[in-house]
Amino acid sequence: MREKTKCTRWFRYTIEDAKAAQAELDQRAEQGWELEEVGLFTATFRRAEHPRPCWVEPARWKSVRRKDEDARADYLALCDEAGWELISEDGGLFYFRAREGTDPAPIQTDAGVEWEDVWKKALADQAWNLLYIAVSWAICAIGRYLRDQPRLWELFLSNLAMAAQLLLLLWLGIDLFLGLRVVFYRKRCRRAAEGEPFPVPRRWAARFRGAYPLVCGALIAATALCVLLAVGEGETNHIDHAAYTQEQHSVLGDYFEYRRFSQAEGDLWVERADCRAGWLADWICGDFRASEGNADRVHREVHPHDGAVIPREAELGFDEAWIYSIGEYSGLILRDGDQVARIEAEETDLTSAETLGAIRAWLAESPDWQPEA
Repeated sequence: MREKTKCTRWFRYTIEDAKAAQAELDQRAEQGWELEEVGLFTATFRRAEHPRPCWVEPARWKSVRRKDEDARADYLALCDEAGWELISEDGGLFYFRAREGTDPAPIQTDAGVEWEDVWKKALADQAWNLLYIAVSWAICAIGRYLRDQPRLWELFLSNLAMAAQLLLLLWLGIDLFLGLRVVFYRKRCRRAAEGEPFPVPRRWAARFRGAYPLVCGALIAATALCVLLAVGEGETNHIDHAAYTQEQHSVLGDYFEYRRFSQAEGDLWVERADCRAGWLADWICGDFRASEGNADRVHREVHPHDGAVIPREAELGFDEAWIYSIGEYSGLILRDGDQVARIEAEETDLTSAETLGAIRAWLAESPDWQPEA
């Protein structure tokens, strides 16, 4: 069988894994393989009787400022004079190879100087780059919540929305983990200034970190797919021009909404959540009460009434109940077991025995039937 003279292997390393890349190149050189070129996610090797040595280190001076461009050019010229040719710059790393017919000394010979000149800033920048997404995402999420106060519990009433959340949290968790890992690795590398060798990351872990762009892309694509599929959930079902219903279903609960706008019968808005988790029922019930006391949310959620109102607790035969009234509108928020409901009706007494009996019957049946009001 003819012996292979070239081979292509997975080869992508991040800045903090430069020593792992160096270790792999040294090992392949011992096996008779010389690095020929580095691609986006692979490297090509060729058979050689005496493979030329390679050197890997974080790429510096990556900005377009004139000062950095001049420093970069001077450094690469110095390496070239010493017998090292730059064959690739990939993933924030310089890949040097000894020029044909030369046997140059290692580019960095003093671990303390290498730490100060190369690794100290490179690892700090890498840690910040990885943590930047997590920090920015957290700030934006908190800021938006404080400004808009959306009904986040609705996300738990859609399986696709929950899947999208889990994928986003997984992405954020991986990014945060990688950023913190760089911080701890940097602490270990700092010991090189005291004469210890630089720690070499494990190869398979380093390869996973190198594959992070692919993992990130897959998570984003899967999240986008879940969001697109979720758009069709909870579509409005118009009963007529003045009434409609909406439904949402998930493994954690079912949500039903009914709205009627009628001058003859009066406006009616009903929301109901049949939860399968007590914490979700607590959350929804508390949010219903909080929204009534927030004039901005009352306006944004298009309540039948205008203005904020504070619900007051009432004993109506349910586990918990709160009533409120404003103008010609009255409201009822209740929780019975893990069922939560809110009813707002025009010119209707929601505390009458007849209405409460209809509500109890409604809670015991399918939400497709609306209590008369």
